Amino acid sequence: DEDEDDGDSEDDMDPAARARLSQARAAAALEEEMSADERRESVKARVGATCQGVMEDPEGRWLDLREVCKLCEDRDGEVARLAALSMVLVFKDVCPGYRIRPPTPKELAMKVSKETQKLRDFEAGLLKMYGNFVRVLMRCGGGKGKSRSQRGKGGPDSATALRCLCVLLESLPHFNYRTDVLSALVPHLSHVDSAAADAVAGSIANAIKADMQGDTTLEALHMVAQLVKQNRCCCHPVALSPFLEIRFDEGILALEAQKAQEVLSRKQNRKKRADEREVIRKARAEKEKRKAEKERMKSFGHRDDSEEEEEDLEAQLERDMGEASGRMDNAQKKKMQSRMLEATFEMYFRVLKNAAGANPARGLPLMTPALVGLGKFTHLISVTFMADLMEVFRQLLAGDALTPEQKARCLLTACEVLSGHGEALQVDTGEFHRQLYAMLGQPSSGTTSGWGGGFAGDGSGDADRGTLRIRALQRFLGGYSHVDQGRVAAFAKRLAGAALSAEPGEAVGALGVSRQLLAAYPRARCLLENERVGTGVFNPHVDDPESAVGLAAVLWDLALLRHHYHPAVAAAADEVARMPLAGAVPPALGSHAPAELARLHSTTRGDFRPAIPPPKVGKRARTSVLDRQTSRGGEANVLTPGEELARIIAADGSADDKRDRLAPVVAALRRHFSETREFGVNAGLRAEAARLRRMSIKARERAEERRAAEAAKKAKKAEKAKRAVAIGGAGEEVRAKKSKKKVKA
Repeated sequence: DEDEDDGDSEDDMDPAARARLSQARAAAALEEEMSADERRESVKARVGATCQGVMEDPEGRWLDLREVCKLCEDRDGEVARLAALSMVLVFKDVCPGYRIRPPTPKELAMKVSKETQKLRDFEAGLLKMYGNFVRVLMRCGGGKGKSRSQRGKGGPDSATALRCLCVLLESLPHFNYRTDVLSALVPHLSHVDSAAADAVAGSIANAIKADMQGDTTLEALHMVAQLVKQNRCCCHPVALSPFLEIRFDEGILALEAQKAQEVLSRKQNRKKRADEREVIRKARAEKEKRKAEKERMKSFGHRDDSEEEEEDLEAQLERDMGEASGRMDNAQKKKMQSRMLEATFEMYFRVLKNAAGANPARGLPLMTPALVGLGKFTHLISVTFMADLMEVFRQLLAGDALTPEQKARCLLTACEVLSGHGEALQVDTGEFHRQLYAMLGQPSSGTTSGWGGGFAGDGSGDADRGTLRIRALQRFLGGYSHVDQGRVAAFAKRLAGAALSAEPGEAVGALGVSRQLLAAYPRARCLLENERVGTGVFNPHVDDPESAVGLAAVLWDLALLRHHYHPAVAAAADEVARMPLAGAVPPALGSHAPAELARLHSTTRGDFRPAIPPPKVGKRARTSVLDRQTSRGGEANVLTPGEELARIIAADGSADDKRDRLAPVVAALRRHFSETREFGVNAGLRAEAARLRRMSIKARERAEERRAAEAAKKAKKAEKAKRAVAIGGAGEEVRAKKSKKKVKA
């Protein structure tokens, strides 16, 4: 069929296009006789010339792309790679900025001008070649494995095909076959290959940023949600990161989210449902009536569908004008935004439900990005779902499925939800305070785990567990004006204790939060006294700040932290310790928040702030040859008697047996000590040889200096003699002149 189509199209070609096609086929026939390297160079030149010509005159030379399309399925991988990359660049430049609609049979039967027919042929041919190219890329770089019939076909490698698909999605999200491109890219988000997943997530994010209508975003949302559902939330963490770039119209959705659900009685609900059913029944009856009337008129031979055709044409014209203008009316925009928001939160809630279920995904890779997304779009969550969301958060925090990092992120998200229009809810934060207090009693690892180092979709790529805990403390304790004094004192005491074993960044942040608490609640400054002031005894082993009796504690931890090896921690501890016991507290040094201080001074990335000065260059300590050998592990086996000696000594038996058994021990010890003595003698000889070598070098240097000095003296004497001879010759001339003058006189 393809050959017949090519033959038909060749008959319709103009002479110039037919000549170019013949030239390309002749060049391809000659390339079959070349070596692999020569063929690649020839193909590279031919593909470059063809693509350049098509980009100069797309409508006149688009048929030249057929040979390049065939090269995309070449057996030689390098040739297929070059052809695929060239085709991507051509399609980026040539494809129109609208979606090509195939003409209807009625439109094909109409007579049009030559320019219109040329444009139709160009669009139809371009769309066909683009579809074939996309199918080749899907076969070579799709997320699914190749079938048995596809394994023998040629084409670019999977990395090149994936790259081409990503470029097509970013450059042509409005063009045809967008669904096919997305269906080939989205399965890569379920693989462990971080490079492929990052590339796909980046291309989807860029397409979402450039999407003005919302249809590309909605389609990607549905595909990723289906992938998450099929894999039971076991996908790469970056699978949800592109949807943080969605631009929701807060003017429309925020008002809808803040609206409370209408509360109706049982009788009103029945009446409302009955009215809705009646409206639907009348619409169906009217439709059936029009259909029956139309059939009755057809039986009499009457056919009057001009009104319907006019309505269809008007609707088509309005739709085309809307697509061309790129604008949407408020009703369509609201509907699209609502569908996107519904799909986004459905995906996030599915991840939370999976984590709180009986069989959660291993490692919960999507938990962190889901919490980040909920925290970003929390102002768009409907008030009716917030109570259920808080209950899910409580279940997650009470269970053991979450890691400490995920628990900190969950607490931070819960605080962000409650700080928005969720303040209207009567939610008891005591459970969240208990979880945060218990988390402070655990050591901080300062690392992330999971798929390739965690997720950084909130813009804090280096936000470790300590920074998350500090941010959660700031939001929960600093965001509420009324907190129990005993609870505040317990948190201040546990923060100081946690700073003792925390890494420097988290320690600085913990001391900053502790200072804020003591400054906001003056009664809690009794912890700075040298002796216990409050009633009762502080219990550090209880994970409930209410029953820990925090007002009876003493911040003796500050005395140790003032001598911390990190200067920032020592300065922060000294600042807390010098706080006045009553009255106003001066502002803290610097304008950074505790979370920002924790991020700046964190050492989890391998740096140190302030920087450590380089060590002074001095003389290296002298070590013996034996110590240097053993420190490098070269002769360590000579200095150890071995396991045989220990086994013989530990054995029991008679005196003769012991003597017989100790014979090899004596031999081993004798050999050991003799070798050790030889090592000592050898070290002494080497030291003596080194000393003699140094002495000979110094003697040689002194002899050279002496010879240089003697040569300088000789040169100086020769210079003086030469000067004296010159002075004597001048005197003789003067005396001769005087004698001549006397004779003349």
